[in-house]
Amino acid sequence: MIAEYGISWLLPRLVGHGRATDLLLSGRMVDAEEAFRTGLIGHLVPTGSVVDAAVAYAADLARRCSPASMATIKSQLSNDADGTYADSVTRAEGLMLQAFRGSDVVEGVGSHLDKRPPNFPSLPVRSSDVPV
Repeated sequence: MIAEYGISWLLPRLVGHGRATDLLLSGRMVDAEEAFRTGLIGHLVPTGSVVDAAVAYAADLARRCSPASMATIKSQLSNDADGTYADSVTRAEGLMLQAFRGSDVVEGVGSHLDKRPPNFPSLPVRSSDVPV
């Protein structure tokens, strides 16, 4: 078989060119430990605890992270995936200046210094986010 469905593009971006070459040429099965060790998967949890681990991870993000910052990061990851490094740096500089002027930075630093959980505002609900 060949490297199907665009995996020759995706796999090197996930695990690096050398590991992707090894996996694609050998066609061997990869167990969970190797998938984790090589970066193919980001988390490794005991069998039967995937949902609990996912919920705990999401709860931790909700408790500690700014919703606005997470939304911006997700947008950056999407927008910068196919661009150049220089373009990514330029966009990030503008976004950093915006963020530094926002209330989330004050709350994030304040909560850290006060050794308390942050209290970030929720993102506004936009009607364009609701599927029709």
